[in-house]
Amino acid sequence: MRGFLLVLLAFGTPVVALACLSAGCGSSEEPASGDGPRAEMRRLLQTAADAANARPAGDVTWYTPDNLYDYIDGQAEEFLDAGFIGLAHGEYKAKGATGEAYVEVDLYRMTSAKATKAVMEPPPPDGRMELAPGVQAYRAETLCEFAAGPYYVRITARLDAEGQADMVDALARSLATGIRGT
Repeated sequence: MRGFLLVLLAFGTPVVALACLSAGCGSSEEPASGDGPRAEMRRLLQTAADAANARPAGDVTWYTPDNLYDYIDGQAEEFLDAGFIGLAHGEYKAKGATGEAYVEVDLYRMTSAKATKAVMEPPPPDGRMELAPGVQAYRAETLCEFAAGPYYVRITARLDAEGQADMVDALARSLATGIRGT
């Protein structure tokens, strides 16, 4: 990423490059240490992918309060006001899958469970399901979202909702269980 930014600087685009350096621009770089929110989020995602028999379809993209607008421009202020810390965005495919279908996992880390509940509406009764003890989720055809501890989780099937339904459920259950255990 930094090499790319240096090339941008060499070709006369310093404003864009400097903005990316300060904001992070959805960096996929590893956390500096093995602890902290990013490391915990990475462990949760890896455990969920393993449980769902899924593989990453690319690197995890990280968002911070400085660059959340790059991902959710219309809702960023709501998350920031509630106590947003970070977002890990990952895309997963079933192991052995050859098609274009994938599942997106957005793992938002907030300052507290109260902050998480501030950004998620209670699930409507007709789409509610229990993922883990005390973790209620909203489940629709292409979407599963829930709040657990300091996390708001949104899992979305892309390109093949019906074929990805089992993976969405497996990822959601594993994440809910993993978050409850942290």
